[in-house]
Amino acid sequence: MPYITGMKWLMRLLVLLLADVVLLVFLALAALMLLLSCLRWLVTGKKPDFVIMVNALQRYKDLAARPVKQGYHEDDVIEAEVREVTGNKPRLPE
Repeated sequence: MPYITGMKWLMRLLVLLLADVVLLVFLALAALMLLLSCLRWLVTGKKPDFVIMVNALQRYKDLAARPVKQGYHEDDVIEAEVREVTGNKPRLPE
């Protein structure tokens, strides 16, 4: 019986060790990607996609916080005519 209990602890220890290794590899890859992204930013001047996404999210939050304008002004209305074009005639004059 003590042998089985010892095996359970050994298995738990191995699983935790494996989880720690996977976590460290993931964090190392994330840090490497961040470093490469920052180096590219310095060399090319192009911002990383994460920075662009955060800036867009902040602009969206700012727009959502503004009060909504009710109604419309007469100059905002556009009149248009819609009609069906039939036949195979050229649409643009030649």
